[in-house]
Formats: sequence, structure tokens, C-alpha cells
Amino acid sequence: MKKYKEIIIAIAIIVIIILIQIIIFRTRTDVNTNNINNSTNTLLENVEENEEKELENEKAYSMQNGGKFAKIGDIIIYNNSTDKIYKYDCKSEKLDLLYTMEDGVDELYFDGDYVYVMPNYYRGKGIYKIDLQGNAEKIYGGASIQLWITDDKIYFTDQIGYDRINGTPQGNMCVMNKDGSNKQKIIENVKNYFKIHNNTIYYTDLNSRSIYSANIDGTNKKELAKGRTYISNVDDNCLTYVDFADNEAYRVIYLNSNENHKLGDFGNDIFSEDGNYVFTRKILDENNIETEFSIFKINPENNTEEVVWKANGGLERLSYVDNEFAYLSSGQVTYKVNLKTGEETDLPKRYYYYLNGYGYAFGDVNGEVTSVEICELKTSQTKEVEVNANL
Repeated sequence: MKKYKEIIIAIAIIVIIILIQIIIFRTRTDVNTNNINNSTNTLLENVEENEEKELENEKAYSMQNGGKFAKIGDIIIYNNSTDKIYKYDCKSEKLDLLYTMEDGVDELYFDGDYVYVMPNYYRGKGIYKIDLQGNAEKIYGGASIQLWITDDKIYFTDQIGYDRINGTPQGNMCVMNKDGSNKQKIIENVKNYFKIHNNTIYYTDLNSRSIYSANIDGTNKKELAKGRTYISNVDDNCLTYVDFADNEAYRVIYLNSNENHKLGDFGNDIFSEDGNYVFTRKILDENNIETEFSIFKINPENNTEEVVWKANGGLERLSYVDNEFAYLSSGQVTYKVNLKTGEETDLPKRYYYYLNGYGYAFGDVNGEVTSVEICELKTSQTKEVEVNANL
């Protein structure tokens, strides 16, 4: 009898152990499944966030930058310095002639639905609104040099003349609806180009040549810097500009304190998610500057600047900054510089347009676009498409 009891107890123990192992296995499986699900959800959320951020970057660039190139989503709008405006669909790899401007193209803007174009200001006047089927409407008849497109408004300079010294247009800053209605003047006597950031307008005054800030409706004007100034860039922390009264000195204003620092003479700058950089010839003393250009990184945390790379000479231009790499162009060559190590690497060709980690180049034969090349800058891998043109 005792022996049977021992056997029963042993069997019971084995059953209990098996049940415990099953529970542990199921628990681990559930935990692993939850971890996998959580990891998958996090990955999808990160992808969606990146896609949203890229789309925001494209909209900001295309609606505010002006020039010859714009891109939102799969649609690229491009003008090859002729009278023709092209639409390229990255998904279908199809090129269309969107519209031909009788008086040429000065600058174009794109909001995803419409292209807004100003003709060459030596040949014509007006602001044109063109849909993606090529239907055009002239929504404003006066001359202008710059647009700033928002979701529901167009800010622009209504040209009233030219600067006698350097020939740039000037006028009154206005705002109107995107169909051209309800035009209102908000700031008089604006010179050169303006910037809008956080509902604040930054502009150069025509009479004093000083830089001012103002509310989006033109009120509460404040002088930020004197000189013969030309605004370059602005963000939450600082504003960069060139002072032509001081031998084209490159300067930065820190907006939290209005500190004004002179970095060098001549050059250009890039504001990016990886930081703000100025490419200029460093000042040695009151009468001397360096021969080579340097890249300064702006440090808004303590209102300072530091040289992170020095060029070897030549006529480079800073074109883009992304993932701690700076991209510079000289002649028909583009090369990238690792801003941590200083290592330089040539790219396959010169890219004239940069956005969201890609460089873009367009092939042209006898004034017609024949190919589109896209370079992933991180890997230097390129994709060239002989366009399926519908011209």
C-alpha cells in the first residue's frame, strides 16, 4: 500500500512540474509576443514620424525657398532656366511639360496642389497659379521678387523700384489670399528679401538699410541691426545676414540677447536639423582675413561659434549639411566632408538641389530635360532615369 502511495505522489509531482513548465512557456510566449508587437508598433511609429517630418521639410522648402526646384511627396517641379516648367512623378518616373511661361521663370513655389510662379522680372510682371494639369491663372498683375506661401496666404513684396547700388528690386510687403483676392499692405519700404518665422517677419528697411522684425500683421517693429544689410536665414535662436557696408561681412544675431557677432567676409550659410553653419573667410584682425574659407558651427546654447572645418582653397560653396556631413560644390564637382574627422569624399557629380538626404541633378539636351538623377547622400548610391517624357 505504501508503495502505491509513493507512486501516486511521484506521478502527481511530475504532473505539477509539467503544468508549471506549460505555464512558464505560455507566459514567456505571451511576453515575447508582446515584445515583438511593441517593437513592431514602435518601428511603424518611427517610420510614420520620419515620413511626416520629411513631408514637413519638403513643404517648408517648396513653399518658402523659391528658385527652380520644388518637391512634395512624389511630385517634383523643375525649371531648367528656360521658359518651361516640368513636372516629374518619382513613382511613375514620368516627365511632363507642365507649362510654358511667355516671359520666362524667375522663381517658383509649390504647395502640393498648385505651382506659384513669377516671370523673369526684366521681361514681365505678375504672379501665376498653375494646377498639376497645367491650367494657369494670373492671380496678380504687379511685379514681385519673392513669395512666402502658407496654407492659406501669400506674402510677397509688391515691387516699386530697384536699388541704385546693386540693382535688386524693392517695394512694399503685402499679403493676399491664394486666389489673389483681398490684397493688403502690411509693411512699407521693404528692401531685398524677407523671412517669416514663428509669425514674425524679418526684413531690411529700404530707407535705413537696417534689419527689422515685426509681427505678422506688420505691427511692433523693432530694429535688430544697422548697416547695408541682406538677410540670409533665421530660426528660433539666431539670424544670419550679410552687411554690404562692411565689405560683405557675415554676421549672426542671437535673438535671445540681440548679441551680434562678426564671423568673416563673403560666403553663404546653411540652416539644418543638424545645426546651423556659416561658410566664410575668417577674420584675423581689423584689416586681414584668411585666404581659405572655413565652416563655422553656430552654438546657440552659449551664443558662440566654432570652426569645424577649413577648406583647402578654391571657390567652393556650402550646399547642404546632413548627418554631420557638409556638402560643398566647386565647378562641376560635389564632395562631402565629415565634420568630425575632416575626411573628404567625392560624389558622382555635382548636385544642384538637396532635400531630405538626397541630391538631385537633371540632364538637359538642347533646352529639354532628358534625365533625372537622384543620389542618396548617405551611401552615395545613385539612380538615373531616362525620363519617359510626355512633351
